[in-house]
Amino acid sequence: MAKSDLKRINEIIRHTLAVIENSRGAIMEIAENARKEVAILKEEIQALQAEVQEVIKNSERLEKLMIKSRIKLATISGDYTRYTEEDMRAAYEEADRLRVELAVSRERERQTVIRRNELERRLKNAEVTLEKAEKLVAQVSTVLDYLAGDLSKLDEHIESAEQKRALALRIIKAQEEERRRIARKMHDGPAQSMSNVILKAEICEKLFEIDLEKAREELSALKEMVRACLKDVRRIIYDLRPMSIDDLGLSPTLQKYIDNFVNETGIRVDLMFIETDNKIKDSNIVLTVFRLVQECLNNVKKHACATQVTIQLEGTTKGLTVRIKDDGKGFDTARLSREPAHSDSGYGVIGMRERVELLGGSFSIESKTGKGTTVRATLPYSLQGV
Repeated sequence: MAKSDLKRINEIIRHTLAVIENSRGAIMEIAENARKEVAILKEEIQALQAEVQEVIKNSERLEKLMIKSRIKLATISGDYTRYTEEDMRAAYEEADRLRVELAVSRERERQTVIRRNELERRLKNAEVTLEKAEKLVAQVSTVLDYLAGDLSKLDEHIESAEQKRALALRIIKAQEEERRRIARKMHDGPAQSMSNVILKAEICEKLFEIDLEKAREELSALKEMVRACLKDVRRIIYDLRPMSIDDLGLSPTLQKYIDNFVNETGIRVDLMFIETDNKIKDSNIVLTVFRLVQECLNNVKKHACATQVTIQLEGTTKGLTVRIKDDGKGFDTARLSREPAHSDSGYGVIGMRERVELLGGSFSIESKTGKGTTVRATLPYSLQGV
């Protein structure tokens, strides 16, 4: 999967989560508005309910007064001797006033009840809306949490797959580089030497008939050539995998390799083992430690211009700690993230880091220009499930 595809998928995931989050926000806003409307309607209905009670009481009071005024009006109308026309007119006006007030009060009561019923209907609708909105918010939140987790995991899986793919490509590249290196060494070393051996053998055949002494000299030179060729082959085999690491173990193999390194370069190397006896249980760990030391010394020989190297292997409760320090010229570690690591051994800095981390360990490099370089690695004693 191309990086552009991965970036596009990540953008889609983020956009999807953003849309769901915005939708949840909109629904929460609707729920909040419905909640406010419910509170307002309840207050209005409560106030209106009190008003209805007051209007009803007023209507009942006016109705009683109305009854009394009609009785009074009937009494005055039936007794012309006691009451004057003025009394009758006043009683009639009082009864008519009470009738009008009662009619107005009852109309007010009717309108108030209508308003109350309308508010109660609106309150019911608002409560239904609030209930639905709250349920929807809960459902969307659940979906969002579920999708956020799953989409994030999908993003992690895609990224992990991309990292594995990149790692596989680097491993293939390292393998091809290693094969190219071996092929070059075989071509420049043993293959070339064997060609010379054939040529020397042919010369010896001809010299046997002409000059026996000269033939002996050529045979002696041929023997040295074959010996050198055998030495090159053994060195190549040792670089591929030192047989002594299986037969003798890590400590003697490292010591032999370091002795050869010191004889070849003149660089002093101090090797220390601290509480490591029989703690390493896996051959992959043993070989990784050897390759780590091999690569570091190779870098020291080619780049560091160092005079002394200290190699320390320490066994702890958590695992094996490897520390390789030189007093060379050092380098800017920031360039490791910008430049690919190339090495004749096929194990550059990146290759060392990946190999250690693949085995469940950790790897770090500390270096400053003019201050030397320190490589630290921690490895488990054994590989679980392998």
